[in-house]
Amino acid sequence: MSRSPEPSIQQIRVAFLITALGGLLFTFDLPLLRLSMAEQWTMVFTRGIFLFYAITLGWAFSRAARGDRTPYLAGMAGLAVAFTSTIGNMSYIGAVVHTDAANVVFIIALTPVIAAAMSRMILRETVHAYTWIATIAAFIGAGIIASEGLRTGNWVGDGLALVSAFCSATIFTIIRATGKKVATSLALGSLSSALFALLFFQVSPMALMAPGAFGVQAWLWLALNGLVTIPLATVLLARGPRVLPSADVSMFFMLETVLTPIWIWVLFAEVPSARVLLGGAIVVLTLLCHSWWRLARTVRAAHALQPGA
Repeated sequence: MSRSPEPSIQQIRVAFLITALGGLLFTFDLPLLRLSMAEQWTMVFTRGIFLFYAITLGWAFSRAARGDRTPYLAGMAGLAVAFTSTIGNMSYIGAVVHTDAANVVFIIALTPVIAAAMSRMILRETVHAYTWIATIAAFIGAGIIASEGLRTGNWVGDGLALVSAFCSATIFTIIRATGKKVATSLALGSLSSALFALLFFQVSPMALMAPGAFGVQAWLWLALNGLVTIPLATVLLARGPRVLPSADVSMFFMLETVLTPIWIWVLFAEVPSARVLLGGAIVVLTLLCHSWWRLARTVRAAHALQPGA
C-alpha cells in the first residue's frame, strides 16, 4: 500500500490539535446518553441512526458545496474500515452486556498497545522507546481507574471487549497505512450497530418522547450526541492517523476513561474516588508529556534538515 509524503511541522501540530479535540469530544458520549435517561438499547439504536445520517449528510454537503470528490467508500481501505467498524461496534455492545463495565474499560485501554504492535509488525514503523513507555504508563493509569470496580467477569464479554479494542487499533492502522478519508465507513459501522440493536434487543421509540434530565426530551439529548458531538469527534479522530502514527492517535481515546467520570461527577454528583483521580492524572500527564516530546522531536528533525542548519 502507498504511503503519504512525510508531514510538515505545521501538519503535525494541527494533527495533534484536532486529534486531542476529537478525543475530548468523545468524553461527552456517556454523559449525554445518561442525560437522555432512555433505555440502553434504544440509545444504541438512536445514536447509531443519528451518527449514520450526520456523517452521510456531511459527506453529501461537502461534495455539493465544496466539490469534494471523496467517494463514500474509499476503495478497499473504506470497505475494510466499514467491516472492521461493524465488528467493533457489535463486539463493544456485546461486551457491555456480558461483562462488568470496569472490565470493558480496562480491556479497551489495551488499544494503544495493540496499535503500537500493529504499526511495528504491519507497517514496519519504528516505535520509539518513549512511545512504548508512554503507552505503558497510560495503560497503568487506565488500570488504576478501572481497578476499583474491576472483578472477574464473563469470559465471553471480556473476549468481545478485546475484539473491540483490536478493531479500533486495526482501523487506526488502516488509515495510517493508506491516508484515506474513511469517516463515512465509520458511519456504516454505526448503522450496522443500530440495526443490530433493533433486530436483537428491545427498542422503544416512544421512550424517546419521555423527559430526560432537566426536563429535556430524551431524543434531544441523543440528537446532540449522535448528530453533533460524536460525528464531529469521529471525523477529527479519523483524520489523525493520516499524519500521526496510529499508536499515538489511539492514546487520545484514553481521555474518555479519564474525563467521563468527571463529567458524571459534575452532572450527577457521583464523586469519583481518589483512585480514579490518581489514574486520570497519570493518563493526562502522560499524554501531555508524550505529545510535547513528539512535537519537539519533529521540530528538531526538521531544523536539522534545513540548509545551513
